[in-house]
Amino acid sequence: MLAMAFASAATAAQPAASPWPRWGFSLPDLDGDRFLGPSDFRGPVLVNVWGIDCPPCVAELPRLQAFALAHPAWTVLLVATDAPSDARRFLRQRGIALPAVRGGAAAAGLMRRAGNRSGALPFSVALEDGLICRVHTGEVSHDQLWDMHSHCERLPDRRTGPD
Repeated sequence: MLAMAFASAATAAQPAASPWPRWGFSLPDLDGDRFLGPSDFRGPVLVNVWGIDCPPCVAELPRLQAFALAHPAWTVLLVATDAPSDARRFLRQRGIALPAVRGGAAAAGLMRRAGNRSGALPFSVALEDGLICRVHTGEVSHDQLWDMHSHCERLPDRRTGPD
C-alpha cells in the first residue's frame, strides 16, 4: 500500500499552480477489465485519490457520491491507493457506486503532477476538457465541492488562454 500522510480537513481548495494545465492518466479499473481515465468521460470530472486507512477519505466518500448524483453532468472517478480487492470490497460494503481505478504506486506520481507534492490524502482534482481547474488537499466539504463545481463552470474560453 502507498504510504501517505493525511491532509488536514481545513486545507482550502486551491487553483492549479499554472493556468489550466493538462492532466490525465489511464489506469486499470478495480476488476482489471479495462483502463479508465478522465478523458473516458464526457463533461467535467472530479478525480479523488483516496485510501481505506485514511479517515478523511472514508468520511468524504458518501459526500462525493451525493455530489455525483446531484450533478449528473459530472463524473466522480476514484483512484484507490489500496489493493484492488480491498478497495472493491470496501466500496461495495459502504454502497459507494462510483467508477474506481487502481492507483497503487502510480498515485503518488499522479498527485505530484497535479500539484500535491506532499502525497497527502485525500486529494481531489476538478477537470474540464482534460484541464485542471481546481485542486483540493484534505477532506472536501459540501461547500468546497460547490466551489470546485462553480469554478470549473466559470472558466473563460480556454482556446484564448487565461485572462
